Amino acid sequence: MTGEEMKRLNLVALLGRTWGMSFRQEGGSFVALSPFQAETKPSFYVACAQDGHWVYCDHSTGGNGTVIDLMMEKLQTRDFGLACAEVRRLAQQSGLSPAAVLAAVTDSAREEVDWQWLHDRLRANDASPCRSYLVGRGLDEALVDALIAKGVVVLNVQDASRYCCFAVRDSGGGLRSLSSRKIDGPSEREKFLLGRQHPFCTDWGRLPGATAVYICEAIIDALSLLTLRPDACVLAIAGAHANLSKLQIPAHARLVDAFDADEAGRAAGSRLQAVFAHHKVERFDLMGAHDVNEFLQRGDWMSEEIRGTGKLSPQDRIAIALSDKPSRELASKYGIHHSYICDIRREANAILSSAWVGRRPGRKPDPAPPAELQEKDRELAEMKRQFDLLTMRKDWLQLQLKFNDMRDAQAAKAARQEKRKKKPTGERDDPATDPGAPGAVPRPSVR
Repeated sequence: MTGEEMKRLNLVALLGRTWGMSFRQEGGSFVALSPFQAETKPSFYVACAQDGHWVYCDHSTGGNGTVIDLMMEKLQTRDFGLACAEVRRLAQQSGLSPAAVLAAVTDSAREEVDWQWLHDRLRANDASPCRSYLVGRGLDEALVDALIAKGVVVLNVQDASRYCCFAVRDSGGGLRSLSSRKIDGPSEREKFLLGRQHPFCTDWGRLPGATAVYICEAIIDALSLLTLRPDACVLAIAGAHANLSKLQIPAHARLVDAFDADEAGRAAGSRLQAVFAHHKVERFDLMGAHDVNEFLQRGDWMSEEIRGTGKLSPQDRIAIALSDKPSRELASKYGIHHSYICDIRREANAILSSAWVGRRPGRKPDPAPPAELQEKDRELAEMKRQFDLLTMRKDWLQLQLKFNDMRDAQAAKAARQEKRKKKPTGERDDPATDPGAPGAVPRPSVR
């Protein structure tokens, strides 16, 4: 039995026959008491997705996924092979063969799963971690607050990890999927999708009359575009490999390609050109960034005028950084773009953090002298070193001269003593004839 066949096993039949679980149907899903926790109110849901895979969601433990994930949770292991072996054993025990897998799926279970019940549960969670995460990614605070109030952004907690969950709805307001992106925690899954892939748009009513439609890959990129251009119509197609032909684009609208700057994004841009050949397609200039969110956080898109250089004084920047008012209100007050308010606040936080980290107890060190004074000090030190070298050389030469004089005097004295020893005994030196004797009279020279 392959992995694909395992994922198509009817969990209602499999768990009912092997674990003795009793399910009751609720819309397009089935619910039973959790096999992992003692409970009186059923919280263990299973359903058949549109692709034929059976999935589960246990609200008592936070586990979810396919039958292989269920076995990993049961066996308390991350060993994929061991989990598959257990699935095969249960399938053989229950008598569900690969040939009977599809026949075991009922027509009611084949219907698309309604994830509204899960969304209602998640809305009860405190979404402040999601708000901090999105604002930290550079999104506008007012926009994030509006999305949380509408239920577009909710907090999902799975496997002791927190996820920022986005509710993806169609043009009629129906919930099509829940897209979760990891915020923190030990889980190995960075993101996952519950439901069918569907384009994301915060305001479908704006699409028919839009003169320009921005197309991007991820939901976080769509929200970044709305931060940059609040009045824009933005669609996130959930990946660069999504089916673009199903997008309902007005005939008069121009398209803006805002895909990632990688190979998959460039391929998606080429497909966008081919599918909508009769539309004007422009490329969103990322200015070297990988995606729209990185482009937003870097701030390279801001001109000097928008940045406010020459408009905002340091006192204004400090007031903005310390103010708790929404960014759009402050932007209107100072006459600048609201995203620049977020830049000022991030810069102030970075400056304060670095200043506090570098602080040390005790007296502050003296400030460094000016560069000109430091250069003069170096010149003076070099002159002093040269003077010391010359002084040492003079003292050494004087010492050498004195030593040579002493050596010559000792040599002369030794020579005189040696000469006296060579004369016969009793013979005295005639002072008159010995020119070296004291009191000698010099002889006149004969020419």
